[in-house]
Amino acid sequence: MMQLLQFAQEDCPLHLKEQIIWLMRQQWPQAFEGKGKNIDWPENPATHPTSFVLVESDIVISHVAVPGKNITHGGLTYKAFGLSEVMTNPPYRHQGFGVKLVKEAASYIEKNEPDIGIFTCEPSLVNFYTQGGWEYQKNVCLVGGTRSKPFRSDSLGLSTMMRFFSDKAQNNRSAFEETDVYLELGEGMLW
Repeated sequence: MMQLLQFAQEDCPLHLKEQIIWLMRQQWPQAFEGKGKNIDWPENPATHPTSFVLVESDIVISHVAVPGKNITHGGLTYKAFGLSEVMTNPPYRHQGFGVKLVKEAASYIEKNEPDIGIFTCEPSLVNFYTQGGWEYQKNVCLVGGTRSKPFRSDSLGLSTMMRFFSDKAQNNRSAFEETDVYLELGEGMLW
């Protein structure tokens, strides 16, 4: 029987954590180059990521992480959440599990009084995320890293997806058009 689990990433049971990291290594091998076997996960505990995991018989089927933090943009502070580590175990792909988790994550974000939701994805996945209620934002660059050492999503050829949740965000939507949005996550980090 398939179960949907939700927990703070730092509280992830070890047997699930090992599978999630294994799937991440398969999905994004370049991100693990030179890191060896032991990695920090959650990678950025300051964003308090929440994991959503579909499991069946203790096998990870699909996973989505929701990090969050306050950001400053255009002189205003916004409560921002994103999607990260979105992946489905290869034998279970193309069965709707990923979209189901993306929708669960969006519902969780909505319940936490967000201003905006923002993250990046490969251009080929834009349609996948629009099925989950996200909007593609052409000419918006999500900038991780630090102000002195920015890590730009456009340098990776990624597309930016957003949702405007609060009235403040809706009223200032134009401030997010054709601009850089800084997350300031730490050197080399982007969600």
